[in-house]
Amino acid sequence: MSRIRPVITVLIIYFILAMIPMALCAKINTASQQTVITEDDTGKTIYLKNGDIFYLRLKENPSTGYSWELSLSRGLSLLMDKYYSPDYSKKDGRFVVGAIGFHSWEIKAVGRGSQQIRGIYKRSWEEETGDEQVFKINVKIF
Repeated sequence: MSRIRPVITVLIIYFILAMIPMALCAKINTASQQTVITEDDTGKTIYLKNGDIFYLRLKENPSTGYSWELSLSRGLSLLMDKYYSPDYSKKDGRFVVGAIGFHSWEIKAVGRGSQQIRGIYKRSWEEETGDEQVFKINVKIF
């Protein structure tokens, strides 16, 4: 019996030490509940609960005239729409033409069912030719 006690003690300590990293990771994951969608997600489907908020971030370069024209289906509500220029695009306090930033939209799921976001990257004064970059994502809200 005296030989088993140290083995059990070592196993308990090992188990506790092994659980610490898992507990820390779980805490980090639950703290960051923000869903961020990027160009890499085009064509995919995301699943949300009604009332969930997510963020769409797409690279954009409005200094060249190109920007995203976004359309949302009725079950999605636009909460925020903002362009962020990159820090490296400023030289001597001036914006450097041609530097790429990103556009961010905060979107809330407000209607159940199948929804969609479609974006087209083009100059606002030009007609669509079919050669433009297109972003599309399906959103299933339950």
